[in-house]
Amino acid sequence: VADQPPGPVPMIFDTDIGNDADDAMAMAIIHALENRRECRLLAVTLTKDNPYAGPMVDLLNTFYGRGSIPIGLVAKGVTPEDGKYLRQVVTATDGGKPRYAHDFRPGKDAPEAVDLLRRVLAAQPDGSVVMVQVGFCTNLARLLDSKPDRHAPIPGRELVRRKVRL
Repeated sequence: VADQPPGPVPMIFDTDIGNDADDAMAMAIIHALENRRECRLLAVTLTKDNPYAGPMVDLLNTFYGRGSIPIGLVAKGVTPEDGKYLRQVVTATDGGKPRYAHDFRPGKDAPEAVDLLRRVLAAQPDGSVVMVQVGFCTNLARLLDSKPDRHAPIPGRELVRRKVRL
C-alpha cells in the first residue's frame, strides 16, 4: 500500500487467550513478523479474566525474546475459567523448576486493559496503529466508550479515530 508508513507497523494485540489455541498461534505469527521487522508489538491486552492468562502471555512473549511487552488485564471479563491449557502450561515444572520462563505478577506488572490501551495509543503517531483482535471485543468496546483521562484529553472514539489505522 503506497500510503503505508515506513518501518515496522505498530501493533496492539487484544486476546482471550486460553479458550483454545488460536491466540497462541496468533502470538507466534506476530512475533515472527517482529523478527522480520514488519511489525512492532506495543502491548497485549486480555479479555480473558483468568489469573493464568497474563502469565501465559508473558510466558509466550518471554519465549520469543520480548518479555518486556506490556500486558493489560480486563476487569470483569466474560470468561474467567482456566480454559484448556492455561494453568497446565503456566504451572508446568521440570525437576521442580518452571518449564517455561516468565515473571508476570498481576497487579504489579499489569494495568487494567483500557488504561493501557489509552496510554499506548496516546503515545503513537496519528493513523499509525494496527489493532488485532482475537476473541471477545470487551476491551475494544470499553476503549471506545472511555472518557478523557491523564493519557489523552479526548474520549475513546476520538482517540481510536486519530491513532488507529486498521
